[in-house]
Amino acid sequence: MIPGRKVRVAIVGAGPAGAAAGWHLAARGVAVTLLDRSRFPRDKTCGDWLTPAALDELALLGLDAAELARHAPGHATVMATRLVSPDGRASTRPCARRGACVPRHVLDHLVRERAIAAGCEPVERTVRDIASDASLGTFDHVVDARGATAGIANAIGMRGYWTVARAALDAEASARVEIHTDAASRRGYGWIFPVHADANSVRFNIGVGVWKDDSGAGHTVADFLDRFVAQNRVTSALRDASLSATRPIGYPVALGVWRNRVADGRVLRIGDAANLADPLTGDGIGNALASGRRVAAAIAAASDATDAAQRWQRLCDDEFGSEIRNGLILRYLLTTTSAKNGAAWLLERGSPSFGTRLHGAVFGATPYSGWWRARRRG
Repeated sequence: MIPGRKVRVAIVGAGPAGAAAGWHLAARGVAVTLLDRSRFPRDKTCGDWLTPAALDELALLGLDAAELARHAPGHATVMATRLVSPDGRASTRPCARRGACVPRHVLDHLVRERAIAAGCEPVERTVRDIASDASLGTFDHVVDARGATAGIANAIGMRGYWTVARAALDAEASARVEIHTDAASRRGYGWIFPVHADANSVRFNIGVGVWKDDSGAGHTVADFLDRFVAQNRVTSALRDASLSATRPIGYPVALGVWRNRVADGRVLRIGDAANLADPLTGDGIGNALASGRRVAAAIAAASDATDAAQRWQRLCDDEFGSEIRNGLILRYLLTTTSAKNGAAWLLERGSPSFGTRLHGAVFGATPYSGWWRARRRG
Protein backbone atom coordinates (compact mmCIF):
# COMPACT_ATOMS: atom_id res chain seq x y z
CA MET A 1 0.00 0.00 0.00
CA ILE A 2 1.06 3.60 -0.55
CA PRO A 3 1.81 5.27 2.82
CA GLY A 4 -0.88 7.76 3.78
CA ARG A 5 -3.36 6.54 1.14
CA LYS A 6 -6.66 5.16 2.36
CA VAL A 7 -7.15 1.45 1.64
CA ARG A 8 -9.99 0.82 -0.82
CA VAL A 9 -12.06 -2.38 -0.72
CA ALA A 10 -14.83 -3.54 -3.05
CA ILE A 11 -17.33 -5.97 -1.54
CA VAL A 12 -19.51 -7.74 -4.09
CA GLY A 13 -22.73 -8.83 -2.39
CA ALA A 14 -24.51 -6.88 0.36
CA GLY A 15 -26.07 -9.77 2.26
CA PRO A 16 -25.11 -10.48 5.89
CA ALA A 17 -21.53 -11.55 5.04
CA GLY A 18 -20.75 -8.63 2.76
CA ALA A 19 -22.52 -6.00 4.84
CA ALA A 20 -20.84 -7.24 8.04
CA ALA A 21 -17.44 -7.11 6.33
CA GLY A 22 -18.25 -3.59 5.17
CA TRP A 23 -19.21 -2.44 8.67
CA HIS A 24 -16.07 -3.86 10.28
CA LEU A 25 -13.83 -2.42 7.56
CA ALA A 26 -15.45 1.02 7.60
CA ALA A 27 -15.11 1.07 11.40
CA ARG A 28 -11.35 0.67 10.81
CA GLY A 29 -11.22 3.65 8.46
CA VAL A 30 -11.19 1.64 5.22
CA ALA A 31 -12.96 3.06 2.15
CA VAL A 32 -15.59 0.45 1.24
CA THR A 33 -17.74 0.19 -1.88
CA LEU A 34 -20.61 -2.22 -1.27
CA LEU A 35 -21.99 -3.57 -4.56
CA ASP A 36 -25.14 -5.60 -5.02
CA ARG A 37 -27.38 -6.26 -8.00
CA SER A 38 -30.56 -5.90 -5.93
CA ARG A 39 -32.40 -2.93 -4.53
CA PHE A 40 -32.98 -3.30 -0.79
CA PRO A 41 -35.08 -4.33 1.04
CA ARG A 42 -35.09 -7.53 -0.98
CA ASP A 43 -36.12 -11.04 -0.09
CA LYS A 44 -33.67 -13.92 0.25
CA THR A 45 -34.89 -17.49 0.32
CA CYS A 46 -33.62 -19.06 3.52
CA GLY A 47 -34.70 -20.66 6.79
CA ASP A 48 -34.56 -17.25 8.60
CA TRP A 49 -32.96 -18.91 11.65
CA LEU A 50 -30.52 -16.93 13.84
CA THR A 51 -28.45 -19.03 16.22
CA PRO A 52 -27.06 -17.54 19.45
CA ALA A 53 -23.71 -17.21 17.65
CA ALA A 54 -25.40 -15.20 14.88
CA LEU A 55 -27.05 -12.95 17.47
CA ASP A 56 -23.65 -12.33 19.07
CA GLU A 57 -22.32 -11.17 15.70
CA LEU A 58 -25.32 -8.91 15.12
CA ALA A 59 -24.83 -7.33 18.53
CA LEU A 60 -21.30 -6.33 17.48
CA LEU A 61 -22.91 -4.39 14.62
CA GLY A 62 -25.23 -2.58 17.03
CA LEU A 63 -28.17 -4.89 16.35
CA ASP A 64 -28.65 -6.39 19.80
CA ALA A 65 -31.90 -7.88 21.11
CA ALA A 66 -33.41 -4.46 21.84
CA GLU A 67 -32.59 -3.12 18.38
CA LEU A 68 -33.95 -6.25 16.68
CA ALA A 69 -37.15 -5.90 18.68
CA ARG A 70 -37.42 -2.25 17.59
CA HIS A 71 -36.71 -2.83 13.90
CA ALA A 72 -38.31 -6.30 13.53
CA PRO A 73 -41.31 -6.22 15.86
CA GLY A 74 -43.01 -9.57 16.33
CA HIS A 75 -40.02 -11.64 15.21
CA ALA A 76 -39.69 -14.99 16.96
CA THR A 77 -37.48 -15.39 20.01
CA VAL A 78 -36.41 -19.03 20.16
CA MET A 79 -36.63 -20.49 23.67
CA ALA A 80 -36.77 -24.22 22.93
CA THR A 81 -35.45 -26.70 20.38
CA ARG A 82 -36.92 -30.00 19.21
CA LEU A 83 -35.25 -32.84 17.31
CA VAL A 84 -37.48 -35.50 15.76
CA SER A 85 -36.24 -38.86 14.41
CA PRO A 86 -37.65 -40.81 11.45
CA ASP A 87 -39.63 -43.06 13.82
CA GLY A 88 -41.32 -40.00 15.33
CA ARG A 89 -39.40 -39.94 18.61
CA ALA A 90 -39.01 -36.32 19.74
CA SER A 91 -36.56 -34.64 22.08
CA THR A 92 -37.24 -31.12 23.32
CA ARG A 93 -34.89 -28.93 25.36
CA PRO A 94 -35.11 -25.35 26.64
CA CYS A 95 -32.45 -23.09 25.17
CA ALA A 96 -29.53 -22.24 27.43
CA ARG A 97 -28.99 -19.29 25.08
CA ARG A 98 -31.90 -17.89 23.13
CA GLY A 99 -31.98 -17.75 19.36
CA ALA A 100 -34.31 -15.93 16.98
CA CYS A 101 -35.96 -16.12 13.56
CA VAL A 102 -36.10 -12.96 11.47
CA PRO A 103 -37.24 -12.92 7.81
CA ARG A 104 -34.31 -12.23 5.51
CA HIS A 105 -35.95 -9.28 3.76
CA VAL A 106 -35.89 -7.57 7.18
CA LEU A 107 -32.54 -8.87 8.46
CA ASP A 108 -30.48 -8.21 5.34
CA HIS A 109 -31.83 -4.67 5.05
CA LEU A 110 -30.95 -3.95 8.69
CA VAL A 111 -27.37 -5.21 8.36
CA ARG A 112 -26.83 -3.34 5.09
CA GLU A 113 -28.17 -0.12 6.62
CA ARG A 114 -25.68 -0.50 9.49
CA ALA A 115 -22.86 -0.85 6.95
CA ILE A 116 -23.97 2.28 5.09
CA ALA A 117 -24.27 4.21 8.35
CA ALA A 118 -20.68 3.18 9.15
CA GLY A 119 -19.50 4.77 5.90
CA CYS A 120 -19.84 2.13 3.16
CA GLU A 121 -20.80 3.46 -0.27
CA PRO A 122 -23.71 1.42 -1.69
CA VAL A 123 -23.72 0.74 -5.43
CA GLU A 124 -26.49 -1.10 -7.27
CA ARG A 125 -24.69 -3.07 -9.97
CA THR A 126 -24.37 -6.64 -11.20
CA VAL A 127 -20.90 -8.21 -11.20
CA ARG A 128 -21.00 -11.42 -13.20
CA ASP A 129 -17.31 -12.32 -13.21
CA ILE A 130 -15.16 -10.79 -10.49
CA ALA A 131 -11.89 -11.87 -12.09
CA SER A 132 -12.60 -10.10 -15.40
CA ASP A 133 -14.48 -7.03 -14.15
CA ALA A 134 -12.14 -4.17 -15.03
CA SER A 135 -13.79 -1.70 -12.66
CA LEU A 136 -12.69 -3.80 -9.68
CA GLY A 137 -9.02 -3.46 -10.66
CA THR A 138 -8.77 -0.04 -9.01
CA PHE A 139 -9.39 -1.50 -5.53
CA ASP A 140 -6.70 -2.79 -3.16
CA HIS A 141 -8.83 -5.78 -2.14
CA VAL A 142 -11.96 -7.46 -3.49
CA VAL A 143 -14.29 -9.48 -1.27
CA ASP A 144 -16.65 -11.99 -2.88
CA ALA A 145 -19.86 -12.20 -0.85
CA ARG A 146 -22.24 -13.19 -3.64
CA GLY A 147 -23.69 -16.20 -1.83
CA ALA A 148 -24.12 -19.87 -2.66
CA THR A 149 -24.03 -19.50 -6.43
CA ALA A 150 -20.48 -18.10 -6.16
CA GLY A 151 -19.39 -21.07 -4.05
CA ILE A 152 -19.95 -24.80 -4.51
CA ALA A 153 -23.73 -25.16 -4.40
CA ASN A 154 -23.81 -28.71 -3.02
CA ALA A 155 -27.28 -28.69 -1.45
CA ILE A 156 -30.79 -27.50 -2.23
CA GLY A 157 -33.40 -26.01 0.08
CA MET A 158 -37.08 -25.24 -0.40
CA ARG A 159 -39.34 -23.27 1.89
CA GLY A 160 -42.72 -21.60 2.14
CA TYR A 161 -44.49 -19.49 4.76
CA TRP A 162 -47.64 -20.65 6.54
CA THR A 163 -49.75 -18.47 8.80
CA VAL A 164 -51.59 -20.44 11.49
CA ALA A 165 -54.14 -19.28 14.06
CA ARG A 166 -52.79 -19.29 17.62
CA ALA A 167 -55.84 -21.19 18.79
CA ALA A 168 -54.66 -24.23 16.81
CA LEU A 169 -51.17 -24.22 18.38
CA ASP A 170 -49.66 -25.30 21.67
CA ALA A 171 -48.36 -22.54 23.91
CA GLU A 172 -44.67 -23.04 23.01
CA ALA A 173 -45.05 -23.25 19.21
CA SER A 174 -44.25 -19.58 18.62
CA ALA A 175 -40.89 -19.87 20.44
CA ARG A 176 -39.68 -23.33 19.39
CA VAL A 177 -37.64 -24.41 16.36
CA GLU A 178 -37.95 -27.99 15.13
CA ILE A 179 -35.78 -30.21 12.94
CA HIS A 180 -37.34 -33.44 11.61
CA THR A 181 -35.12 -36.12 10.09
CA ASP A 182 -36.39 -38.47 7.43
CA ALA A 183 -35.86 -42.12 6.46
CA ALA A 184 -36.14 -41.58 2.70
CA SER A 185 -33.82 -38.56 2.57
CA ARG A 186 -30.70 -39.84 4.32
CA ARG A 187 -28.80 -36.53 4.42
CA GLY A 188 -31.79 -34.20 4.46
CA TYR A 189 -34.17 -32.85 7.04
CA GLY A 190 -37.29 -30.77 7.39
CA TRP A 191 -37.77 -27.75 9.60
CA ILE A 192 -40.51 -25.81 11.31
CA PHE A 193 -39.36 -22.34 12.34
CA PRO A 194 -41.67 -19.61 13.69
CA VAL A 195 -40.71 -16.26 12.19
CA HIS A 196 -43.42 -13.85 13.34
CA ALA A 197 -46.18 -13.82 15.91
CA ASP A 198 -48.98 -11.52 16.95
CA ALA A 199 -51.96 -11.90 19.26
CA ASN A 200 -53.95 -13.96 16.76
CA SER A 201 -51.54 -15.91 14.57
CA VAL A 202 -48.03 -17.27 14.06
CA ARG A 203 -46.19 -17.29 10.76
CA PHE A 204 -43.95 -20.32 10.18
CA ASN A 205 -41.11 -20.98 7.76
CA ILE A 206 -41.72 -24.59 6.66
CA GLY A 207 -39.02 -26.17 4.54
CA VAL A 208 -36.64 -28.99 3.72
CA GLY A 209 -33.04 -29.33 2.63
CA VAL A 210 -31.24 -32.12 0.74
CA TRP A 211 -27.73 -32.70 -0.56
CA LYS A 212 -27.58 -32.12 -4.30
CA ASP A 213 -25.97 -35.53 -4.93
CA ASP A 214 -28.96 -37.22 -3.28
CA SER A 215 -31.48 -35.48 -5.52
CA GLY A 216 -32.91 -37.38 -8.48
CA ALA A 217 -36.11 -38.63 -10.07
CA GLY A 218 -38.62 -39.18 -7.29
CA HIS A 219 -36.21 -37.72 -4.72
CA THR A 220 -36.10 -34.04 -5.58
CA VAL A 221 -36.31 -31.34 -2.94
CA ALA A 222 -39.90 -30.68 -4.05
CA ASP A 223 -40.74 -34.38 -3.56
CA PHE A 224 -39.22 -34.24 -0.10
CA LEU A 225 -41.24 -31.14 0.81
CA ASP A 226 -44.47 -32.74 -0.45
CA ARG A 227 -43.78 -35.82 1.65
CA PHE A 228 -42.82 -33.75 4.69
CA VAL A 229 -46.08 -31.83 4.49
CA ALA A 230 -48.32 -34.82 3.76
CA GLN A 231 -46.83 -37.50 6.02
CA ASN A 232 -45.38 -35.67 8.98
CA ARG A 233 -47.85 -35.47 11.86
CA VAL A 234 -46.85 -31.94 12.89
CA THR A 235 -46.74 -30.35 9.45
CA SER A 236 -49.97 -31.98 8.31
CA ALA A 237 -51.74 -30.54 11.36
CA LEU A 238 -50.27 -27.09 10.69
CA ARG A 239 -51.33 -27.34 7.05
CA ASP A 240 -54.90 -28.18 8.00
CA ALA A 241 -55.01 -25.25 10.44
CA SER A 242 -53.25 -22.71 8.21
CA LEU A 243 -54.99 -19.47 7.32
CA SER A 244 -52.72 -18.81 4.34
CA ALA A 245 -49.64 -20.24 2.65
CA THR A 246 -47.11 -18.95 0.14
CA ARG A 247 -45.80 -20.86 -2.84
CA PRO A 248 -42.68 -22.85 -1.89
CA ILE A 249 -39.44 -21.52 -3.37
CA GLY A 250 -36.25 -23.52 -3.95
CA TYR A 251 -32.73 -22.17 -3.57
CA PRO A 252 -29.09 -23.37 -3.68
CA VAL A 253 -27.07 -23.91 -0.50
CA ALA A 254 -23.26 -23.96 -0.18
CA LEU A 255 -22.59 -26.31 2.72
CA GLY A 256 -19.17 -26.56 4.33
CA VAL A 257 -16.61 -28.90 2.76
CA TRP A 258 -13.63 -30.72 4.28
CA ARG A 259 -10.96 -28.44 2.80
CA ASN A 260 -11.74 -25.11 1.22
CA ARG A 261 -9.69 -22.50 -0.61
CA VAL A 262 -11.15 -19.10 0.24
CA ALA A 263 -8.57 -16.79 -1.35
CA ASP A 264 -7.77 -16.51 -5.05
CA GLY A 265 -5.31 -13.76 -5.83
CA ARG A 266 -6.89 -10.46 -4.77
CA VAL A 267 -10.32 -12.02 -4.27
CA LEU A 268 -11.28 -13.14 -0.76
CA ARG A 269 -14.44 -15.26 -0.47
CA ILE A 270 -16.67 -15.10 2.60
CA GLY A 271 -20.03 -16.48 3.76
CA ASP A 272 -21.78 -18.88 1.41
CA ALA A 273 -19.38 -17.92 -1.39
CA ALA A 274 -16.71 -19.60 0.76
CA ASN A 275 -18.90 -22.64 1.58
CA LEU A 276 -19.11 -21.80 5.27
CA ALA A 277 -22.68 -22.99 5.93
CA ASP A 278 -23.04 -25.65 8.60
CA PRO A 279 -22.82 -29.04 6.80
CA LEU A 280 -25.21 -30.71 9.25
CA THR A 281 -27.98 -28.15 9.61
CA GLY A 282 -27.45 -25.82 6.65
CA ASP A 283 -27.31 -22.76 8.92
CA GLY A 284 -25.22 -20.11 7.22
CA ILE A 285 -26.00 -16.71 8.73
CA GLY A 286 -23.81 -17.04 11.83
CA ASN A 287 -20.70 -18.02 9.89
CA ALA A 288 -21.51 -15.45 7.20
CA LEU A 289 -21.51 -12.64 9.76
CA ALA A 290 -18.42 -13.99 11.51
CA SER A 291 -16.54 -14.36 8.24
CA GLY A 292 -17.25 -10.71 7.46
CA ARG A 293 -15.71 -9.70 10.76
CA ARG A 294 -12.70 -11.97 10.35
CA VAL A 295 -11.92 -11.02 6.74
CA ALA A 296 -11.93 -7.37 7.83
CA ALA A 297 -9.29 -8.24 10.43
CA ALA A 298 -7.20 -10.00 7.77
CA ILE A 299 -7.37 -7.02 5.41
CA ALA A 300 -6.65 -4.49 8.16
CA ALA A 301 -3.50 -6.38 9.23
CA ALA A 302 -2.18 -7.04 5.71
CA SER A 303 0.59 -5.20 3.95
CA ASP A 304 -0.74 -5.94 0.46
CA ALA A 305 -3.26 -8.14 -1.40
CA THR A 306 -1.04 -11.22 -1.31
CA ASP A 307 -0.57 -10.89 2.44
CA ALA A 308 -4.33 -10.42 2.90
CA ALA A 309 -5.06 -13.60 0.95
CA GLN A 310 -2.62 -15.61 3.04
CA ARG A 311 -3.94 -14.17 6.28
CA TRP A 312 -7.56 -14.81 5.32
CA GLN A 313 -6.85 -18.42 4.35
CA ARG A 314 -5.15 -19.06 7.70
CA LEU A 315 -7.88 -17.28 9.65
CA CYS A 316 -10.61 -19.18 7.85
CA ASP A 317 -8.88 -22.52 8.47
CA ASP A 318 -8.39 -21.69 12.15
CA GLU A 319 -11.80 -20.15 12.83
CA PHE A 320 -14.11 -22.32 10.74
CA GLY A 321 -12.22 -25.36 9.44
CA SER A 322 -12.30 -27.67 12.44
CA GLU A 323 -15.91 -26.81 13.27
CA ILE A 324 -17.04 -27.58 9.71
CA ARG A 325 -15.16 -30.88 9.77
CA ASN A 326 -16.78 -31.81 13.09
CA GLY A 327 -20.16 -31.04 11.53
CA LEU A 328 -19.33 -33.25 8.56
CA ILE A 329 -18.35 -36.11 10.90
CA LEU A 330 -21.56 -35.76 12.90
CA ARG A 331 -23.59 -35.67 9.69
CA TYR A 332 -21.86 -38.86 8.52
CA LEU A 333 -22.59 -40.59 11.84
CA LEU A 334 -26.27 -39.64 11.57
CA THR A 335 -26.81 -40.64 7.93
CA THR A 336 -28.64 -43.95 8.40
CA THR A 337 -32.18 -44.21 9.69
CA SER A 338 -31.08 -46.52 12.50
CA ALA A 339 -28.47 -44.00 13.62
CA LYS A 340 -31.02 -41.18 13.67
CA ASN A 341 -33.51 -43.29 15.59
CA GLY A 342 -30.75 -44.46 17.95
CA ALA A 343 -29.65 -40.89 18.64
CA ALA A 344 -33.25 -39.92 19.42
CA TRP A 345 -33.50 -42.87 21.81
CA LEU A 346 -30.33 -41.68 23.58
CA LEU A 347 -31.70 -38.16 23.78
CA GLU A 348 -34.85 -39.50 25.40
CA ARG A 349 -33.39 -42.21 27.65
CA GLY A 350 -29.72 -41.32 28.05
CA SER A 351 -27.82 -38.79 30.10
CA PRO A 352 -29.57 -35.40 30.30
CA SER A 353 -26.22 -33.67 29.84
CA PHE A 354 -25.69 -35.61 26.59
CA GLY A 355 -29.02 -34.39 25.27
CA THR A 356 -28.31 -30.82 26.29
CA ARG A 357 -24.90 -30.88 24.59
CA LEU A 358 -26.25 -32.36 21.36
CA HIS A 359 -29.13 -29.90 21.22
CA GLY A 360 -26.73 -27.04 21.88
CA ALA A 361 -24.37 -28.17 19.11
CA VAL A 362 -27.08 -28.77 16.48
CA PHE A 363 -28.89 -25.50 17.21
CA GLY A 364 -25.78 -23.33 17.36
CA ALA A 365 -25.64 -22.56 21.09
CA THR A 366 -22.30 -24.38 21.53
CA PRO A 367 -19.62 -25.45 19.04
CA TYR A 368 -19.42 -29.03 17.77
CA SER A 369 -15.89 -29.23 19.17
CA GLY A 370 -17.26 -28.64 22.67
CA TRP A 371 -19.74 -31.47 22.23
CA TRP A 372 -17.00 -33.86 21.05
CA ARG A 373 -14.72 -32.98 23.96
CA ALA A 374 -17.53 -33.42 26.46
CA ARG A 375 -18.46 -36.70 24.84
CA ARG A 376 -14.90 -38.05 25.20
CA ARG A 377 -14.79 -37.02 28.85
CA GLY A 378 -18.14 -38.67 29.53
